[in-house]
Amino acid sequence: MNRNTIIKILIIVCVTAFLGELKITPFNSSFRIALGSAGFFFLLLYYKDVPYILTGFVTGVLTTLFRTGLDSFYFEDFSFIETFLTHSPIIGYYLVFATILQFTKRNDGSISPLLLGFFGVCSDGIANIAELLLHSAINGIPFMPSNIGYVFLVAVFRSFFVIGLYNSIESNRLKAIYVEQRKKFEEIQTILSELYIEGFYLEKTLTDIETITRKAHDLYQELKKLEMPVELTRSALLIAQEVHEVKKDNQRIKAGLEKLIAEGHIVKPVSLKEIVNVSLKANKKYSKSLGKNIEIEAVVDVDLKVQSIFPLLIILNNLITNAIEAIDETGFIQVTVRMLDSDIIIEVLDNGPGIDPDEQDVIFEPGFTTKFTETGKPSTGIGLSHVKLMVEKLDGAIQLQSSPVQTTFTITLPIHSL
Repeated sequence: MNRNTIIKILIIVCVTAFLGELKITPFNSSFRIALGSAGFFFLLLYYKDVPYILTGFVTGVLTTLFRTGLDSFYFEDFSFIETFLTHSPIIGYYLVFATILQFTKRNDGSISPLLLGFFGVCSDGIANIAELLLHSAINGIPFMPSNIGYVFLVAVFRSFFVIGLYNSIESNRLKAIYVEQRKKFEEIQTILSELYIEGFYLEKTLTDIETITRKAHDLYQELKKLEMPVELTRSALLIAQEVHEVKKDNQRIKAGLEKLIAEGHIVKPVSLKEIVNVSLKANKKYSKSLGKNIEIEAVVDVDLKVQSIFPLLIILNNLITNAIEAIDETGFIQVTVRMLDSDIIIEVLDNGPGIDPDEQDVIFEPGFTTKFTETGKPSTGIGLSHVKLMVEKLDGAIQLQSSPVQTTFTITLPIHSL
């Protein structure tokens, strides 16, 4: 038994012993109805990993010693043995309680609150009867069968109070865990979508490198046929070999990226609504970081789960980010997702200044940009080219409609590609 378990058992003992002093004595004897058992029940549920039966025994013994010690301050004719025996039936109570409750641990936490409450009532009621029988045997107090109904009535109220409190705390704890996990999920998916596009371009680069390698080798063969100087032909061969090494390095990087994406990728499909929400949350933070007051909303009228998470995130993130940057100070962006026949239609609308008609034919070209930094340095101009590549990868199409007061990008994607 490790130190952490011992500390938990001691916490249970202390809480139970102190709450046990908040009591009533209904049968004019040392038998008491107290909050100690409620605290004991609650903490056993809370600390599921403690050994129940051992905890029950230790709690009973130490609680008996605690009550015996308290009596030593109040009674002048105090006798340790007699007082200990008077309170000792509580050992039977906690031992029986813990033994019955032990059966709930076999369900690996899947037991329903109602069934758990039933076990609590049984544990409390039977344990109280066991305590009364021990009082009768040790202290000579007559056992009255008529008291059983009262004991079980108290057990019902006490047990379901504990279950209600425990479920409330557990619900809040699970909700906090869910929120934290959801936050991490969104962050991971955003990062992986960026890695995905890098991997996509790396694959394109590998194709280009393969072409360059082939051309360099062809040049080597041609120079050799022409009986050019050895140094020249060797230079051509050396270029082909070095480019081939670059290709192998890039292949290793690509394999690492694919492994990272695969490990971070969730196995089950994700709903379109979840993907849109991930993008909206990230871009709302981006909008605030720029000091802009932009209302970003989404209407998703499609109940569909998809596997193509990263391409969709890339499409949404880039279109919404561009809209945010285009709007001066205040405005709105609306994302609409709907189904039309066998296609998914995604519309990203903003009330920015629009796109010049002369530029609408070239905005999807890599490197084209109308955005410049404060020092006059142009932006990379690859955001919309990313979007076009991802749309084409999904066998879709993208259309632009723009006026001086409104811009709408419409993406049409076949369902089968998602």
